[in-house]
Amino acid sequence: MILSGSVYAEDTRFDGQALLHFENVGAWGWYISVDQVIDGPADMLGQNISVYMTSANPAEYPPGFIDPNIKIGDNVSVYGSLQYIEPGSYHVLLVGSDEYYIAPDIGDEVSADH
Repeated sequence: MILSGSVYAEDTRFDGQALLHFENVGAWGWYISVDQVIDGPADMLGQNISVYMTSANPAEYPPGFIDPNIKIGDNVSVYGSLQYIEPGSYHVLLVGSDEYYIAPDIGDEVSADH
């Protein structure tokens, strides 16, 4: 039985397009349109998902990385903690591991060079 209001978390990886950068009090990141799900629920495909950092104690919750050179329209890769209350309603948190990131899609750059 799942209690109402429970939040589930698991690691996810996906590629997509950077849509909009946001900065709120205590949280900042990007809305990403998911083009390819590498690891995570298949229904993320085609969704616009917020991927963000929060103000948290870095000793307890290590921060991930958001590449500062990302621009609207860039193809990006994401690795983070998928947060959801119910399937279909997702957010990705980049706090809790220094391995989490939003970075330019390297495969895109390699294929553009050849």
